[in-house]
Amino acid sequence: MQPTETQTTAIERVEELIQDALAQLPAGTTLKDDYRSNEAACDDPTDNGPAGRIIVEHRHWIVSSESFGAWKTDMVIPPLVAYWQQQGFEVRHDLRDRPDPRYTVENADGYLVSVRRYDRGASYEFTLSATSPCIWQNGTPNPQ
Repeated sequence: MQPTETQTTAIERVEELIQDALAQLPAGTTLKDDYRSNEAACDDPTDNGPAGRIIVEHRHWIVSSESFGAWKTDMVIPPLVAYWQQQGFEVRHDLRDRPDPRYTVENADGYLVSVRRYDRGASYEFTLSATSPCIWQNGTPNPQ
């Protein structure tokens, strides 16, 4: 059972990844909280590690500076894809050809970042999410 980052560090890292992605979008773009969990159970770890760990996950709506806060064109996914490729992130899911496209990458530390588009007819809406790898809340297992 290896030590991990702490919950506090994971929260900071998740928000840093989201803010770095936001900086790639048009000026005036903001975020609106959609979902935030700082201690979701890591019940089905993909790393085959021990139970009892948690993940940190934050998801935000990306709000356009234009009227009504909805995107009139697909101006979100391409700049994020280019940025993440430049940063050396590994592609986990490239579903850009779907009706509601999604693109998910993973950095070298095991953090996932994802953008997803929702077609609302006359405009698009997007979410931006970041998720930590499975971690021990305090960086090490709780003594039993």
